[in-house]
Amino acid sequence: MRRLLLAALLISAVAAAPAPAFAADPPQEPGVTLRTYDIGQPMSRVCELKPGQTPNVDKLMPTVDWSTTEQFGLNDNFVTHAIANLTAPAAGTYTFRLVSDDGSKLYLDDELIADHDGLHDVEPPKDGTVELTEGVHRLRVEHFDKDGGQRLTLSWRPPGAGDFTVVPTSALSTDAGVVRVTAPGTKECVAGTDTPGDGLPLTAVNPGYDLTNLRPPGFEPQVTGIAWRPDGKMVISTWGGSDQVTGEVYLVSGTSGTTGPDKVTYKKIAGNLKEPMGIAVVDGLVYVSQKHELTELRDTDRDDVLDTRRTVATWPFGGNFHEFAFGLLYKGGNFYLNLSVSINLGGATTDPQPVGGRGTSIVVNRKSGKVTTVAGGLRTPNGLGWGDNGDLYVTDNQGGWLPSSKLLKIEEGAFYNHFTNPDGKFDDQPVTRPVLWLPQNQIANSPSTPVLLKSGPYKGQLVIGDVTYGGLQRAALETVHGQEQGAVFRHTQGLEAGINRVALGPDGAIYVGGLGADGNWGQDGKLRFGLQKLTPNGKNVFDMKTIKATQTGFKIKYTKPLSPETIAKLPSAYAVEQWRYVPTAQYGGPEVDKEALPVTTAKVSGDKKTVTLTVEGLRRDRVVHLRSPRPFSAKDGETLWSTEAWYTMNEKPGPQEQEVFYEAEEGNREGGATLATDHRGYSGIGFVAGFGALNASTTKHVTVDKAGDYQVGLRYSNGPNPFSGTKTVSVYVNGKKIKQVSLPSTVTWEEWATVNETLKLKKGVNAIQYRVDATDTGHINLELISVRKPAKRITLFEGKGLDNWIHTDGRRAQWPAVEGNAVEVCCGDLRTKEAFGDYKLHVEFKVPQLPPDVTGQNRGNSGVYQQERYEIQILDSYGDTTLDNNEAGAIYTVKAPDVNVATAPETWQTYDITFKAARYDEAGAKTANARVSLVWNGRTVHSDVEIPQGTGGNIPEGPSTGAIRLQDHGNKVQYRNVWIEPA
Repeated sequence: MRRLLLAALLISAVAAAPAPAFAADPPQEPGVTLRTYDIGQPMSRVCELKPGQTPNVDKLMPTVDWSTTEQFGLNDNFVTHAIANLTAPAAGTYTFRLVSDDGSKLYLDDELIADHDGLHDVEPPKDGTVELTEGVHRLRVEHFDKDGGQRLTLSWRPPGAGDFTVVPTSALSTDAGVVRVTAPGTKECVAGTDTPGDGLPLTAVNPGYDLTNLRPPGFEPQVTGIAWRPDGKMVISTWGGSDQVTGEVYLVSGTSGTTGPDKVTYKKIAGNLKEPMGIAVVDGLVYVSQKHELTELRDTDRDDVLDTRRTVATWPFGGNFHEFAFGLLYKGGNFYLNLSVSINLGGATTDPQPVGGRGTSIVVNRKSGKVTTVAGGLRTPNGLGWGDNGDLYVTDNQGGWLPSSKLLKIEEGAFYNHFTNPDGKFDDQPVTRPVLWLPQNQIANSPSTPVLLKSGPYKGQLVIGDVTYGGLQRAALETVHGQEQGAVFRHTQGLEAGINRVALGPDGAIYVGGLGADGNWGQDGKLRFGLQKLTPNGKNVFDMKTIKATQTGFKIKYTKPLSPETIAKLPSAYAVEQWRYVPTAQYGGPEVDKEALPVTTAKVSGDKKTVTLTVEGLRRDRVVHLRSPRPFSAKDGETLWSTEAWYTMNEKPGPQEQEVFYEAEEGNREGGATLATDHRGYSGIGFVAGFGALNASTTKHVTVDKAGDYQVGLRYSNGPNPFSGTKTVSVYVNGKKIKQVSLPSTVTWEEWATVNETLKLKKGVNAIQYRVDATDTGHINLELISVRKPAKRITLFEGKGLDNWIHTDGRRAQWPAVEGNAVEVCCGDLRTKEAFGDYKLHVEFKVPQLPPDVTGQNRGNSGVYQQERYEIQILDSYGDTTLDNNEAGAIYTVKAPDVNVATAPETWQTYDITFKAARYDEAGAKTANARVSLVWNGRTVHSDVEIPQGTGGNIPEGPSTGAIRLQDHGNKVQYRNVWIEPA
């Protein structure tokens, strides 16, 4: 049907409220649309959702009468919207009843009828009465649930009825045949201080532009391409509807300079096209990229009508509604365009694809028609544009393998992370990172054309359209360590439709073409067609101009000097947070490892237009969100146009350190390998399971700065199924099998160990694959790969972050940094990401000064666990003359130290530990106990002491390696300078 559109095209969005009725309502089907949003935190009233967020659940329901998790799709802390058209069978007085747990509100034609908000149980209900005309009325119910039971029922008592009944399916309808797209992750509510451009999308046109409408009455183009003829007249292509051959080309005159709808004329010059998504004019000829081919359109009798056509080239096309050919650019005899993949209704990538060769960036020679595939791993690459140096930039839309939308630079042979079945030509290549992540629902949703600005205050930057988020966003790029990255800012809204195409016109204006459809696609409250232009008017709008990364933070350049009042509140005017994305096969994805970062200093330049921030804890491969909430003004009193920026930190300026850790589950899983989360303690978004299947594998690309031998570790779990004991997998490097790897038992599936192998790696990128071959047992879980240069000592902590550690539940290490390059115990035990066998371990610690009435095990308590099995106690034992097996220096519950050499609280102490792991035979029976020696503050207090069993709070004893664990016992013990020398 007509508006199924790219309902998948840029399938990525939904607004929080229903769109207004249009002159011609789309086809309907009985029932109501249920959309559920995961808020992730308790609420006390119905939450106003920030615009443009994709729901977690979107489905057709017969009535509004829901009381189960299966119906709502979520259990606690969610918002639900019920959206439908209500047909009143006759004019008269209608009474509606809301029964809900917790709060709910009923709206008809956007008028509040029943307010049943707040925390409450299902009783009593709430009634509302309204006079309705006969016919259709827009219905919306907003509901939230905190915890406990959940319920939402809408009943009515029509004129003449005696009792309330659930509003029947026959009185409810919703748009038919729409694509219902959902995305995981928590959604955001409007905060009390949020305003447009400050926590919320802009709503107005940027004051630096004059907006001109270019549609005469009756002209309603759904624009898919914009180009210009040599005479300056505009040529546009229009969509024509999903699975239709009704796309058109129009010649539009009178668009340049000072103009308006009364001066614009249009003429249809071609039709019967199969959903063209790009147009170009070359030597007076018009070219369009239809779904299945590149077509040349020619005017043979000079009446402007394109009366003949020629197929220039074809490409793989399997007939799926989402298989578009986005473009269209031309340079040097070649056309440039992108082919989207096939997807299912709902947004999941079709598996298998109807044809291969999709999700690619291609080049078509104009004369020969030869098609060259340049790069792959794309999904919905709707929009191409040239960059400042002639590079080709592309936006891709959220979906499978795209946790968020992104801006890419096309590079020959590159793979952009969207896997398909059958494998794409470039699927075995390392993933090319995006130039920019465009965080979903925050700054983008269905991004479209990127266009280079060639003049004005933002010369050299890109503006990017968006079909669902709407408007134009602005991108300022830079290069760090050879990798492009940068910031994206809100730029303008206030346009008549979501923006599908953007182009610079001959007059220097920015021309925008609109498009929208039913379902979860299109900008809320806007038209489904549009043609306008934004003409720069020379006004200098107060905004962030650029953000550049430094070794210690960011340098922000503004378009105007800051006011003294703003400068006075720096650096507290800024709030910064960062996260990363993890691509998986599921649609979209959450923000991972999200954390707030302190802004410690802010230095203002002499001209008051540049602020240099010091931000602690910045990491590579992160998205950094920076916000400076209003009031934030310029010297002339103007308020900051948009207070937020999203910076993609692919690389951090300064010395580069080689990556050590790579999440196994983030690799390319094949042959039955799956992503699982059903066992605790994993460090990323899950672990690789499914390794009981022959040929199951995961491949991860790692990077080293020199060729040579490396210690490559695999963090794994080997539980008792289908048997207990050592199991095997094979390891490959760059496609070559190196050896079979033996993985001793971890006793249960809840424990993790590490096995290390010396592998020869080449300089640069290497593909490391773990695989179940014919002679392997398999049946293990894989969690983390570590790559270290051969060295005697591994520094576990030296004051520069806790990258070697995680909490025992798998959370990112959160112990806070304190003065003296130390960390302080907080928020749970830490364990090393790697596990060890025999070793020497050095730990420095400091116990706090506590009041005299705090005694015993509550006084400065912590512990250093060897292999997470055997604890060396830490305690404030200063001056204690009684030796015991629970005092400082003790092997906890096993043996007291030979002497108490504790120093006073608030002084640094040292443990130097020599550990020898327990030994086991091939049957898994222990043949020798673990042994430990301890030098405490330079004095030996244990010498090769046997430890017969775990000391309490430990993981099971077994033949596998074990991590170092630092205990959180509720006391603010500090640690520094921790290193290990594996034997």
